[in-house]
Amino acid sequence: MQLKRTTLTALLIVLATLSFATAAITLTNITEWHVQTPGTPPVVKVKGADATGSLLSVSTYTASDGTNRTVITIKGYTGDPTYYSEAIKICNTYGTSPFSVSLKYNGVLSGSWTYVKYLKLWLGTLGPLTIDSSTTVGATLGSVTLNPGDCVSVPAEVLVDANTPSSQWNTDLITIEVDVVSTG
Repeated sequence: MQLKRTTLTALLIVLATLSFATAAITLTNITEWHVQTPGTPPVVKVKGADATGSLLSVSTYTASDGTNRTVITIKGYTGDPTYYSEAIKICNTYGTSPFSVSLKYNGVLSGSWTYVKYLKLWLGTLGPLTIDSSTTVGATLGSVTLNPGDCVSVPAEVLVDANTPSSQWNTDLITIEVDVVSTG
């Protein structure tokens, strides 16, 4: 009986020692982060030559999450591909460094592809990036290098189904997100 108790005690001591040996150690290394802004972003989107307001308009706003948003409203005539040679321009306003820019499709925000057959985008002479119901989120077009002071045009083409009912005319048929991604 004494041997069993001694063996059991020894076993418990070994288990306790092993549990302390394998215990995790947590260290806290404190860092301090200061957030500042130098002002406006170095790469900006501006109205293109075709953004006259009647068939193509460009506006901006600040979203509730604090991000800058550019809204491009493009109209296409039913059944005819409608092409705009400069919907927007992407410009490098930074004085000293070049930036590479690309376009990235991030999906449908509202509406559907019921009446819109496609939207094609170019980045200067690159492209098109054809966006339709089968386009995978994350599809990209680019990159183009913009030196300080340079801009690149973004032409666009849209095709609206010829069978779109008149009740849908002058309404938002679909809203998609295409981001300008810049690295410098």
